[in-house]
Amino acid sequence: MLEHLQQASTPQDIINDFSQYTQSSILSALEKMISAGIVKPATSHHREVRCLLIGCGSIGSHIFRQLSVLPLQSFVLVDSDVVDTTNIYRQDYYPNDTGYKKTSILSARPTRFAQIRCISDCITTEKQLTTYIKKYNINLVIQAADAPSTNQLAHIINSSCNENHIPYIINPGYMGNAVSLPEFFYPNDTYQYTSSHDVVPGKVIFRFQHSKLSYRLCSELACLVAQQVEDFRQCTVPTKYGEKGYFDTSDFTWHTTRVVEAPEIEPDWQSR
Repeated sequence: MLEHLQQASTPQDIINDFSQYTQSSILSALEKMISAGIVKPATSHHREVRCLLIGCGSIGSHIFRQLSVLPLQSFVLVDSDVVDTTNIYRQDYYPNDTGYKKTSILSARPTRFAQIRCISDCITTEKQLTTYIKKYNINLVIQAADAPSTNQLAHIINSSCNENHIPYIINPGYMGNAVSLPEFFYPNDTYQYTSSHDVVPGKVIFRFQHSKLSYRLCSELACLVAQQVEDFRQCTVPTKYGEKGYFDTSDFTWHTTRVVEAPEIEPDWQSR
């Protein structure tokens, strides 16, 4: 049945295809799988996502790879760096990419995006970001850069997205292989980046960190961001909304704490 459910099906379709089982047993199995989070009801309503990704480095290049299989309406890459030898096999770049702009390399790869654009720039002001949001009619911003600093850029995104009434995803950063949970925020909400990070105390984690984030952990983080984007596309509350935490390399698991109650349905953020 799990293999069958890789494609969306109605309960009646499943009952017809598994006629050797009773209807009650099939519906009971579906209910248990939904409760356990193994499968989830599909929605017939999908949002056209017009995404702007800031940063194409360690985190950004892997986010791009994961998002490239989603049918997004448009995608804008923002980065001014070129690929160098230190990026190879850690960021999502390879030897033949060396010396070329990161945005050019990524945009040349196959995607399901209806449209893709590149911007060679480093966003350091709210005015810059607002200009791009309006120019490309963006409705979701993803932060994957750390200039001028991770926190400063997050504040810029928070402010600009509030002004333009669009959601955003913040990647608080990493140190070595200690990775913070990517956080989804709705605009003009009491729970946003500035309020949650200025008020909610963080948890200090000490691990023996001497290296940069590994390829597999970049990919792990990117998978979660991609799920949040897909949830947003399907007009559902994003995975791990209202939680803070980190990825523990000792058990390869996200450890999170809920700091705000997640709504059962997506809030009406567009009217704020």
